[in-house]
Amino acid sequence: MTPFRRPPITREVPTAVMAANAANYPWFGVVESDEIEQGDILEGCPVFFPPKDLAITAVNKQSQATFRSEELDLVVMSQSCDLVKGRTTLDDVLLCVAWKRSELTPPNQLARNDVMEDARKGRLPGYHVLAASNIPGFEREVRVVDFRRVHSLPVPFVREKAARGKHLRLLPPYREHLSQSFARFFMRVGLPIDIPAFTGKKK
Repeated sequence: MTPFRRPPITREVPTAVMAANAANYPWFGVVESDEIEQGDILEGCPVFFPPKDLAITAVNKQSQATFRSEELDLVVMSQSCDLVKGRTTLDDVLLCVAWKRSELTPPNQLARNDVMEDARKGRLPGYHVLAASNIPGFEREVRVVDFRRVHSLPVPFVREKAARGKHLRLLPPYREHLSQSFARFFMRVGLPIDIPAFTGKKK
């Protein structure tokens, strides 16, 4: 039995309609508050890296270790409902690195336009592309959220960082799109025996 196949439906969206949608569904807003939500972008946020011999140090029970710090642009990935002030259920905020497009230089594969196009279309599970911002005073280039670079920081620390100035906040539905991509990356299941590829002449 041959399954019923509907012909592909294509339609051309007028430029005026696209422009109207862009106005009705902006990617970003600007906030100035210590209230943090999923999709908040914290630029130049300190993250901390332990020394490579920390495990050995722990075994030797030494009380001090020197951590390296680095300032990165981060996007909040924890759910907004878990971050509500006064009833926060988390001790730490989960954040992912958001690279500027200009930071992605060779040998990074994302420096190539064809690879970036795959990321834009959602074909690279480890990455998620955010649009550029044209908000006055907050003009920002395209960013790539790296789900392979995950950090956690204490909630009070992140609130203090957010309260020090204005920052961009990813708005719905783009925030939920980011969250979905993040979940899809972590829910991947590798199969021990995969189904053979459907290539070659059909028999």
